[in-house]
This record gives sequence, structure tokens and C-alpha cells, in this order.
Amino acid sequence: MIKGGPKIINDGLVLCLDAHDAKSYAGEPTTNLIPVYNGGDGNSRFTTDNAWGTYNTNQYNSNQYFSIGTISSVSNNIVTTSSNHPFRTFDAVKAQTSGGGITAGTTYFIKKISDTTFSIHTYNSSQDGSQGYIRSDGYHQVHESIATDTRVSINSTNFPTMWWGPPHLPNTCHVKEIVEGGGYAKGTNCMRIHVTRTVGVDGGMSYGVYTPVTQGDTIMVSYWARCSPNLSSRSFTYSTYFGSGNSAFSATRTLTPEWQLITYTWTASVTYNFYQYFYLGADSQPYYVDMADLQVEVNKSYSTPYTPPSSPRSATNGWVDRSGNSNNGTLTNMIGTEASHYRDGQVIMPVANSYLDFDGSDDKVQISHSTQLNNAKSWEIWFKIDSFPDTSTYDSVFSKTANWNQQGGILLSLIYGNLRFSYGGYWADLAIESISNMNTNTWYQVVGTGEDTGSGILMKGYLNGVYKGSLTSTAAFVPTNTNALYLGFGNGGTMNGQIGIFRVYEQTLTASEVLSNYNATKGRFSL
Repeated sequence: MIKGGPKIINDGLVLCLDAHDAKSYAGEPTTNLIPVYNGGDGNSRFTTDNAWGTYNTNQYNSNQYFSIGTISSVSNNIVTTSSNHPFRTFDAVKAQTSGGGITAGTTYFIKKISDTTFSIHTYNSSQDGSQGYIRSDGYHQVHESIATDTRVSINSTNFPTMWWGPPHLPNTCHVKEIVEGGGYAKGTNCMRIHVTRTVGVDGGMSYGVYTPVTQGDTIMVSYWARCSPNLSSRSFTYSTYFGSGNSAFSATRTLTPEWQLITYTWTASVTYNFYQYFYLGADSQPYYVDMADLQVEVNKSYSTPYTPPSSPRSATNGWVDRSGNSNNGTLTNMIGTEASHYRDGQVIMPVANSYLDFDGSDDKVQISHSTQLNNAKSWEIWFKIDSFPDTSTYDSVFSKTANWNQQGGILLSLIYGNLRFSYGGYWADLAIESISNMNTNTWYQVVGTGEDTGSGILMKGYLNGVYKGSLTSTAAFVPTNTNALYLGFGNGGTMNGQIGIFRVYEQTLTASEVLSNYNATKGRFSL
């Protein structure tokens, strides 16, 4: 019985290829130039152990103290000025002189009550992202003293009128939050940068992470990013600093609520430990941007996906079986999209939005024969078609064993106008759905199961978790096939579309288990 809501069924799983799982990548080891921090990895795959900081220029005033005007009164720990003061809520500022309960050089938070009144609160300088979460009252935890209106005790005696806001004080324009498990890759974190200002004051990210390069190096930067779902899109600017007077790199991208891989390439203008900044504009409503898996490489003709420095991967061109059974796939002639990563003209991990892309020409994934796959009883694949084949032909295949019409052959295909599942070769061919009822650019889950009844194979087909019919073969299944298993390649044609997940089971999945897999995964493909 399936308990606790929909989940991925792991019992009997002998093959799992999942393009969303970062550990599926079997590419070459790579060197991420972003430095580690305290022996950890928090600077590029974000954790609370990191050296990233928020940046703002609010109340900076060209490094000069400024006047807030004449003080009319200080009562109930509220300051009233005779004219409009310049403070905004969340300003982090310090006074030039001591007096009225204020200590010179100490940073305080400001809460604007009106144009002529404000209160002063204890400043929280936390930079590790652990207190960036939003409280039930709508404030971030780092703003607790403002949220609870806990005021610093002040009086009117020599209350200072000259103030200043240093530029690198966190938790003003932006608040950083480390979201555990919120990263693009399954099980990883993201750094969430909250924009708190709704008054036209913006800031940026980061301060304290310096990446070494040599003049003339070709620099390649990649990271995943998205904006909060309350916006349809948001501009996000990446910028660098190579020292005063040296050429920097800057570019702006439009983010959406869906993860996208962003890559940039440029040449180092000087030998320098360069800084990286990320700028978000102010808005009339709060929002955030998530960042994950930031990587810097040099002098390569392609970029490789993020690789934690503590666990480099082997130099194989493949798709790793995450079931632990080493039924790995080898990629051949793969042509990728923007998010692809190349080596010698081939893609070593053609991942884009959690899928592998097949061009309809000669792309394929090959999985070597194994006894486990030969004895398998259930096949599940998540796919999207760019263009369907001619309904009168036999030329589009998602997965197959070579010489599939032998005993033991398995075929999931689009042939003769139908989505089909064939088990044991030509003896059993189950039409699951008519192509006329399917759409291009739409993700589908198809599952085929086979169960030996002693007198034949009872086959069942499912589409998007829904049972679509069954068929009993005319001959018993004898697993004699020793050929390789292919994805995106078959008799007469290749696939024009994408594959996100391929799972194989030694057991016959039940209808409830098929539906559980669908419900646990469909959100990734916007179903």
C-alpha cells in the first residue's frame, strides 16, 4: 500500500536515468575557481557556511555623513524632526557622534514611521542566510527588532543629527536566505536574494568572494536562476570587478519562475582575484531571485555542469544509472540546446530544463545488455515530442532493444499512428493511445508492464497515470535477448523530442504504483 501521499516507487527498480538529478552526470572532472570556504563548498553550491554578502548603496552619500535635520523631540523612543528626514525602513546607519542613548560608530536599523518620525532598532548583521526566512508577520527574521517594534531606548540629550550608511551592510535593500533543498539539482540548496525595498532603492549581491584568473584567460561562468512566482519575469544583472580602471564584464538576463541555466564567456582584462556581483532592481512589490550551482572555469571551449570539488566525477561520456545497478547509458551524436555542455563536438550532458534533447536524426542513448534488464517487467518513460511521425509509417521510437522482434524484445514507440508498447517482440503489440489524441510540446508519462501468466504475457499500458488497456500475448515470454537497450533510436527512425526520465523495474507495477510515480513527478513537467 502506498502511504504518505504520492512517491517514487523504488522497490524492484533496476534502472533509473533522470536528467534532473545532478548525480546523473558522468562528465569529466572540472575545476571550479570559486574558492571554498572554511574547507566547505558554500561559495558555489550555497550553504550557510559561505562568504557571500549583500551589497547596497542606500544612505552611502559618497562616503560622507549627512544631516537628518533639526530634532523637534524624542518621546517614547520616537524621534520627531522639524522637517522631512531622509530615512527609510530597513536603513542600516551609524551616527557620527554619541548622545541621546546612541553610540557613535554603532550600526542601527531605522523604522520609518512618517516623513518626520522614525524609531531606532537593534541591527542584525547576519550574513549566513539562516535568518533570511519570512516570519508569519511578513517580516524577515533578520528584521525581528523592527517586526516586534522593539526600540532602542533613546532621549533628546545631544541626540546626533549626522548619520551615514556604509555600502556593504547586509539586510537593508536585500536579505539573503539559504533555502535547503531549494536548488535546481535534486537535494541541493539555493541562495535566495529577497528584494525588500518598494521605494525605488536597490542594491546587489556579493561581497567577499574573490575568484583568481590570469590576464588573457577565457572565463566561462554558469549558474541556474529563477525569479519568484509572483512575477512573470524579472531582469537580473551579472557584473564583475577587475580593479579600478580595468575592463569588467556585465550582462543582464530576463528571469522567469522556471529555472534556467545562464552562461557567459569573456576574456580577463588583468590578472586579478575578480569580484562577482548580482544586481536586482527595486520594485513596487517584494520579490526574490534564486541562484544555484555557480561555477567559474577558464580556457575551455565548452562549459561543464557544476561539479563539487570534493567529489569529481569520472571522465565518461554518459548518463548514470541512479538505481545503483550501473546500467549506465552512453550518449551518441547528441546535439543539445542552450543548456548543453560540449566536448569534442559531442554533448557530455545535454540537460535543458531536466531533459535530454534528441534531434530526430542520429541521436541515441545506448544501455548495455544486463540480466536485470532482460528480466524486467515494467518500463516507464517521460517524453515530449517536437514533431510526430507520419501516421502511416514505422519510424519513431522512445526505447527499444536491438532486434526487438526476438523473444525478449521491448519497444515503446510511436508507430502506425499510435503510441505503442510491444513486449516479447511481434507476439504482443499494445496500442496505448492514438497520436491524434496527443499534442506536440507536451510532456507525457507512458508505462508498459508485462506479467507472465504461464500461457502468455499479460501486457498493460498507462498514459499519465491512467490505465489505457491490456493485451495478452500468444506465446510465453522467454528472456533470450542479449542486445543493447536504446533510447531515442529504433527500427526505421529516431526520436525528435525530449526524454526526461527512464525507469525500468524487475516487478510489475500496479495501477496505484504507476499513478504514484506520475503524481510524484508531474510538477516538474508542469502537468
